Amino acid sequence: MFGKAIRVVMLLGVAIFFFASLALARTNTIKLDKDVVLPDGQTLKAGNYTVVVDEKLDQVQFLQNDKVVVKHACKCILQEKKHQSDTILFDEKAPGKTVLKEMRFRGETRTVTLPS
Repeated sequence: MFGKAIRVVMLLGVAIFFFASLALARTNTIKLDKDVVLPDGQTLKAGNYTVVVDEKLDQVQFLQNDKVVVKHACKCILQEKKHQSDTILFDEKAPGKTVLKEMRFRGETRTVTLPS
């Protein structure tokens, strides 16, 4: 009897932890028309990516077909108003490179920046 109670409490703890981590990590989708470089030099090939932002870890993951392609540090900055559309900002100062600098997602108040 006591063993079953402990098992139930442990399962509830795992479930709470799982759902809390999902709540903290939000996902969005972006489409890149050309290859881009992240500030640390990693390359994202042109295509569609699911973007998972974990504000607790200050990390962003780019996934294709449910597989993590790239991880990078990020910083989330809260804005006063919700963004009206998805926006991706690039830094094209480096010759021959398009560096992903910032992402904004429709309906969210945060701006996701990628520090170098």
